[in-house]
Amino acid sequence: MKFTINALLFTAAAVSSVSAETWKITNENSGSRQNLCALQVSTCQNNCGGPDQAPMAFCNTTTMAWGCGCLKKTPDFETWNWPIPAADCKGSNSACVKNCDSQSGDRSKCFTNCQDTHKCNTEDAPVSYTETTDPAIEPRYIGPAVSYKGDKLGDLNDGNDRSNLVASEDDDDSESEDSSSKEGESDKDKDGKEKDSKTSGAASVFKTAGLAMAAAIVAAVSF
Repeated sequence: MKFTINALLFTAAAVSSVSAETWKITNENSGSRQNLCALQVSTCQNNCGGPDQAPMAFCNTTTMAWGCGCLKKTPDFETWNWPIPAADCKGSNSACVKNCDSQSGDRSKCFTNCQDTHKCNTEDAPVSYTETTDPAIEPRYIGPAVSYKGDKLGDLNDGNDRSNLVASEDDDDSESEDSSSKEGESDKDKDGKEKDSKTSGAASVFKTAGLAMAAAIVAAVSF
Protein backbone atom coordinates (compact mmCIF):
# COMPACT_ATOMS: atom_id res chain seq x y z
CA MET A 1 0.00 0.00 0.00
CA LYS A 2 2.86 2.38 0.89
CA PHE A 3 4.48 1.71 -2.48
CA THR A 4 1.19 2.44 -4.25
CA ILE A 5 0.77 5.77 -2.43
CA ASN A 6 4.33 6.79 -3.27
CA ALA A 7 3.74 5.88 -6.90
CA LEU A 8 0.61 8.01 -7.00
CA LEU A 9 2.43 10.95 -5.45
CA PHE A 10 5.21 10.61 -8.01
CA THR A 11 2.68 10.51 -10.84
CA ALA A 12 0.91 13.60 -9.50
CA ALA A 13 4.20 15.47 -9.32
CA ALA A 14 5.02 14.49 -12.88
CA VAL A 15 1.66 15.71 -14.12
CA SER A 16 2.07 19.04 -12.34
CA SER A 17 5.41 19.62 -14.07
CA VAL A 18 4.23 19.02 -17.64
CA SER A 19 5.54 21.34 -20.30
CA ALA A 20 3.80 24.65 -20.75
CA GLU A 21 0.77 24.98 -22.97
CA THR A 22 1.99 26.65 -26.17
CA TRP A 23 -0.49 28.60 -28.26
CA LYS A 24 -0.48 28.95 -32.02
CA ILE A 25 -3.63 29.57 -34.01
CA THR A 26 -2.80 26.67 -36.35
CA ASN A 27 -3.28 24.39 -33.34
CA GLU A 28 -7.00 24.65 -34.02
CA ASN A 29 -8.42 21.57 -35.71
CA SER A 30 -9.22 21.60 -39.42
CA GLY A 31 -12.93 22.16 -38.93
CA SER A 32 -12.39 25.12 -36.61
CA ARG A 33 -9.88 26.66 -39.00
CA GLN A 34 -12.26 26.33 -41.93
CA ASN A 35 -15.14 27.88 -39.99
CA LEU A 36 -12.94 30.70 -38.76
CA CYS A 37 -11.65 31.42 -42.26
CA ALA A 38 -15.17 31.42 -43.67
CA LEU A 39 -16.20 33.94 -41.02
CA GLN A 40 -13.12 36.06 -41.71
CA VAL A 41 -13.80 36.22 -45.45
CA SER A 42 -17.52 36.89 -45.06
CA THR A 43 -16.84 39.65 -42.52
CA CYS A 44 -14.47 41.32 -44.97
CA GLN A 45 -16.94 41.00 -47.85
CA ASN A 46 -19.77 42.46 -45.77
CA ASN A 47 -17.58 45.35 -44.68
CA CYS A 48 -16.64 46.08 -48.28
CA GLY A 49 -20.24 45.96 -49.52
CA GLY A 50 -20.41 42.48 -51.03
CA PRO A 51 -18.18 39.74 -52.48
CA ASP A 52 -17.67 41.65 -55.74
CA GLN A 53 -16.41 44.63 -53.73
CA ALA A 54 -13.79 42.64 -51.79
CA PRO A 55 -11.05 41.49 -54.19
CA MET A 56 -8.58 41.09 -51.33
CA ALA A 57 -10.75 38.99 -48.99
CA PHE A 58 -8.78 35.82 -48.31
CA CYS A 59 -7.93 33.32 -45.60
CA ASN A 60 -5.58 30.34 -45.80
CA THR A 61 -7.14 27.48 -43.81
CA THR A 62 -3.73 25.85 -43.32
CA THR A 63 -1.60 28.78 -42.17
CA MET A 64 -4.48 31.07 -41.12
CA ALA A 65 -2.95 33.93 -43.09
CA TRP A 66 -5.67 36.49 -43.81
CA GLY A 67 -6.19 39.79 -45.53
CA CYS A 68 -8.96 42.19 -46.45
CA GLY A 69 -9.07 44.91 -49.08
CA CYS A 70 -12.10 46.60 -50.63
CA LEU A 71 -12.54 47.92 -54.16
CA LYS A 72 -14.06 51.28 -53.32
CA LYS A 73 -13.19 51.91 -49.66
CA THR A 74 -10.71 51.21 -46.92
CA PRO A 75 -11.98 48.49 -44.57
CA ASP A 76 -13.20 50.29 -41.45
CA PHE A 77 -13.30 47.25 -39.17
CA GLU A 78 -10.92 47.60 -36.23
CA THR A 79 -8.11 45.04 -36.54
CA TRP A 80 -8.67 43.62 -33.06
CA ASN A 81 -12.26 42.81 -33.98
CA TRP A 82 -11.55 40.79 -37.11
CA PRO A 83 -12.43 37.11 -36.49
CA ILE A 84 -8.90 35.71 -36.72
CA PRO A 85 -7.10 38.30 -34.55
CA ALA A 86 -9.90 37.99 -31.99
CA ALA A 87 -9.61 34.19 -31.98
CA ASP A 88 -5.83 34.45 -31.74
CA CYS A 89 -6.18 36.59 -28.62
CA LYS A 90 -8.70 34.25 -27.02
CA GLY A 91 -6.53 31.21 -27.75
CA SER A 92 -3.50 32.90 -26.21
CA ASN A 93 -5.56 33.76 -23.14
CA SER A 94 -6.76 30.16 -22.78
CA ALA A 95 -3.15 28.95 -22.90
CA CYS A 96 -2.23 31.57 -20.31
CA VAL A 97 -4.95 30.35 -17.93
CA LYS A 98 -3.97 26.70 -18.43
CA ASN A 99 -0.36 27.54 -17.66
CA CYS A 100 -1.50 29.26 -14.49
CA ASP A 101 -3.44 26.14 -13.52
CA SER A 102 -0.26 24.07 -13.81
CA GLN A 103 1.57 26.26 -11.30
CA SER A 104 1.75 25.51 -7.59
CA GLY A 105 0.99 27.90 -4.75
CA ASP A 106 -0.94 31.15 -5.08
CA ARG A 107 -1.99 31.51 -8.71
CA SER A 108 -4.18 34.59 -8.33
CA LYS A 109 -1.50 36.96 -9.67
CA CYS A 110 -1.01 34.69 -12.66
CA PHE A 111 -4.72 34.73 -13.51
CA THR A 112 -4.83 38.50 -13.05
CA ASN A 113 -1.93 38.84 -15.47
CA CYS A 114 -3.85 36.82 -18.07
CA GLN A 115 -6.77 39.22 -17.76
CA ASP A 116 -4.54 42.29 -17.93
CA THR A 117 -2.65 41.14 -21.02
CA HIS A 118 -5.56 39.65 -22.97
CA LYS A 119 -8.24 42.31 -23.27
CA CYS A 120 -9.55 40.74 -26.45
CA ASN A 121 -11.72 42.68 -28.90
CA THR A 122 -10.29 45.98 -27.64
CA GLU A 123 -7.36 48.17 -28.66
CA ASP A 124 -5.61 46.88 -25.53
CA ALA A 125 -5.50 43.34 -26.95
CA PRO A 126 -2.11 41.86 -27.90
CA VAL A 127 -1.29 42.32 -31.58
CA SER A 128 -1.98 39.26 -33.72
CA TYR A 129 0.76 38.59 -36.26
CA THR A 130 -1.45 36.71 -38.71
CA GLU A 131 -2.33 39.32 -41.37
CA THR A 132 -0.42 39.05 -44.66
CA THR A 133 -0.56 40.58 -48.14
CA ASP A 134 -1.04 37.23 -49.88
CA PRO A 135 -2.60 33.88 -48.89
CA ALA A 136 0.63 32.10 -49.88
CA ILE A 137 2.68 34.07 -47.34
CA GLU A 138 3.01 32.39 -43.95
CA PRO A 139 2.31 34.69 -40.99
CA ARG A 140 4.88 35.57 -38.34
CA TYR A 141 2.55 34.22 -35.64
CA ILE A 142 4.77 35.34 -32.76
CA GLY A 143 5.92 38.91 -32.24
CA PRO A 144 6.57 41.42 -29.45
CA ALA A 145 3.91 41.57 -26.75
CA VAL A 146 2.39 44.95 -27.54
CA SER A 147 -1.20 46.14 -27.80
CA TYR A 148 -2.86 47.68 -30.84
CA LYS A 149 -2.70 50.94 -28.91
CA GLY A 150 1.07 50.61 -28.90
CA ASP A 151 1.53 49.80 -25.21
CA LYS A 152 4.00 47.14 -24.12
CA LEU A 153 2.30 44.23 -22.39
CA GLY A 154 3.50 41.89 -19.69
CA ASP A 155 4.25 38.22 -20.22
CA LEU A 156 1.41 36.67 -22.23
CA ASN A 157 2.27 33.33 -20.59
CA ASP A 158 1.06 31.38 -23.63
CA GLY A 159 4.15 29.20 -23.96
CA ASN A 160 5.90 31.32 -26.60
CA ASP A 161 9.31 32.81 -25.89
CA ARG A 162 9.32 36.52 -26.71
CA SER A 163 12.33 37.45 -24.59
CA ASN A 164 14.48 38.33 -27.60
CA LEU A 165 11.75 40.10 -29.55
CA VAL A 166 11.52 43.87 -29.72
CA ALA A 167 8.70 46.03 -31.01
CA SER A 168 9.14 47.02 -34.66
CA GLU A 169 8.48 50.42 -36.13
CA ASP A 170 6.04 49.16 -38.77
CA ASP A 171 3.21 51.34 -37.48
CA ASP A 172 5.44 54.41 -37.52
CA ASP A 173 6.67 53.51 -40.99
CA SER A 174 3.10 53.29 -42.31
CA GLU A 175 2.38 56.77 -41.00
CA SER A 176 5.59 58.04 -42.57
CA GLU A 177 4.58 56.51 -45.90
CA ASP A 178 1.25 58.33 -45.81
CA SER A 179 3.01 61.59 -44.98
CA SER A 180 5.59 61.10 -47.73
CA SER A 181 2.83 60.30 -50.22
CA LYS A 182 1.04 63.55 -49.43
CA GLU A 183 4.24 65.59 -49.70
CA GLY A 184 5.12 63.93 -52.99
CA GLU A 185 1.68 64.65 -54.39
CA SER A 186 1.95 68.36 -53.56
CA ASP A 187 5.22 68.58 -55.55
CA LYS A 188 3.81 67.12 -58.76
CA ASP A 189 2.81 69.32 -61.67
CA LYS A 190 -0.79 70.02 -62.59
CA ASP A 191 -0.74 67.78 -65.69
CA GLY A 192 -0.06 64.70 -63.53
CA LYS A 193 -2.52 65.40 -60.72
CA GLU A 194 -5.46 63.48 -62.18
CA LYS A 195 -3.42 60.31 -62.60
CA ASP A 196 -1.81 60.76 -59.18
CA SER A 197 -5.27 61.06 -57.64
CA LYS A 198 -6.34 57.71 -59.11
CA THR A 199 -3.12 56.05 -57.94
CA SER A 200 -3.38 57.49 -54.43
CA GLY A 201 -7.03 56.41 -54.17
CA ALA A 202 -6.31 52.85 -55.22
CA ALA A 203 -3.38 52.60 -52.86
CA SER A 204 -5.43 53.78 -49.89
CA VAL A 205 -8.16 51.22 -50.68
CA PHE A 206 -5.69 48.43 -50.13
CA LYS A 207 -3.86 49.97 -47.22
CA THR A 208 -4.72 47.08 -44.87
CA ALA A 209 -3.80 44.46 -47.45
CA GLY A 210 -0.29 45.81 -48.03
CA LEU A 211 1.53 47.73 -50.75
CA ALA A 212 2.52 44.67 -52.78
CA MET A 213 -1.00 43.71 -53.82
CA ALA A 214 -2.11 47.32 -54.07
CA ALA A 215 0.51 47.94 -56.74
CA ALA A 216 -1.14 45.43 -59.05
CA ILE A 217 -4.52 47.14 -58.67
CA VAL A 218 -2.97 50.56 -59.16
CA ALA A 219 -1.52 49.40 -62.47
CA ALA A 220 -4.92 48.15 -63.61
CA VAL A 221 -6.66 51.41 -62.62
CA SER A 222 -4.03 53.52 -64.35
CA PHE A 223 -4.39 51.45 -67.51
